[in-house]
Amino acid sequence: MPYCPNCGKEIQDDYTVCPDCGERLKTPEGERSTRPVEVSAVGHLNMAWRIASAQPMVFAPALLGGVISSIIDNLGGTPFYQTGFSPLHLIAGLISLVGSIAVYILNFASIDMARDAYTEKPLDLGQSMSYVVSRIVTFIGASILSVLLSITIILIPVAVMLSVIVVMDETGVMIAAGRAFNVLITDLGDIIVILLLSIVGYALLGWVPFLGGLLTAALGVVISLAFIDVYYQYRRKVNL
Repeated sequence: MPYCPNCGKEIQDDYTVCPDCGERLKTPEGERSTRPVEVSAVGHLNMAWRIASAQPMVFAPALLGGVISSIIDNLGGTPFYQTGFSPLHLIAGLISLVGSIAVYILNFASIDMARDAYTEKPLDLGQSMSYVVSRIVTFIGASILSVLLSITIILIPVAVMLSVIVVMDETGVMIAAGRAFNVLITDLGDIIVILLLSIVGYALLGWVPFLGGLLTAALGVVISLAFIDVYYQYRRKVNL
C-alpha cells in the first residue's frame, strides 16, 4: 500500500487526494479515480492553499476587485446633501457605479479562475471576465437568490455553494440551487467548519492596517477553492 508523498500517511492505491493533508495524488495511470474519497474540512483547505500557492495568478481578480473597492470607498467623501451638489459628485458617482459593476464581474471571474486553477487549465483574467459577462443574467439571478437564502442565516452555506455550482457546472440557477442543497445534506459538517474558519480569518485579517482589504480578498480565493474541492468530491461520490 502506497504512502502520501507529503505527510507520509498510508493511503489506498486509487486515492487521488490524501484524506489527511489534502495532497493531490494521481493513480498509477495518471488519471483521477472514480472512487469516492473522504476528505476533511482541513483537507479541503489544505488542497485550496496548495493550488493557490502553486498558481498565484488565481488571486488576480480578487485583488483587483479589492483595489477598486478601496478606490470607491475613498470617493465617498462628504454627502452632496450636506455640501450641495457639484459636478465632482456626479463624476464620483459615475466612477463608483462603474467600479461596483467591475467588482461584481471580478467576484464571479475569481470563482471561474479558481475553477480553472483547480482543473489545471491556463489562467486568463480577460477570458474569465468575458465568461462572466456572457452569463451575467444567470449570475445576477444567482446573486439575488443567494441574498434571499442568506437572510435566513441557516441557509448561508447553500448560498455560498450556489455561486460555486453555477460556475462549476455552467448550469441554471434553480438546478444549481438544488445541487447546493444536496451538497449541504452530504457534507454539512465540512461546509460549516470551512465557513466558521473563514469568518475567523476575515475578522483577523480585516484588522491588518492598509492591507486588510487585500488580505481578506486573497482569503476569499482560498475559501472558494476549498468549496470547489468540496463540490468536486461530492460529484465523485454521486458520479454526477
